Amino acid sequence: MNRVIFYLLLTLLSTTSTAKEYPILNASTLTNNVITSKGKITYLKFWATWCAYCIEEMPLLEQSYQQANDHYQVIAINIGFNQSEKGIKAYLDKHNYQFPTVFDESGKITQQFQVLGTPQHILIDENGKEIYRSALFTDELQQHLNTLQGVN
Repeated sequence: MNRVIFYLLLTLLSTTSTAKEYPILNASTLTNNVITSKGKITYLKFWATWCAYCIEEMPLLEQSYQQANDHYQVIAINIGFNQSEKGIKAYLDKHNYQFPTVFDESGKITQQFQVLGTPQHILIDENGKEIYRSALFTDELQQHLNTLQGVN
């Protein structure tokens, strides 16, 4: 019994100590709405129009946005590299995507969240602590989102 408690505590401590924590995200979307991660569970997707995997996953991002309700918020962040605001708006309009999108022209947000490639999915809690991160939209990410929606 003591061994089980020891391993549980060790696991808890190692998980808490390695969880990344990020500053609050404050940004303007392409539609000039101000968004923040302060006090909100937030699902961030970093993407680019030239990234084939990003484009392939966009319907899943839209579905996540539509299902989020008040359980969490979805924010798409275009990394701004070899992109234009006009081109991103045209792409989003063509596919009728409704999720809020930030154009990270300077790369500041991309650096803040230590994103090295696209796509990148990051789920953070209301305090800015990373809950989950993956390069692709995984079954595990879907499970996290389902849990937040109370679907499980």
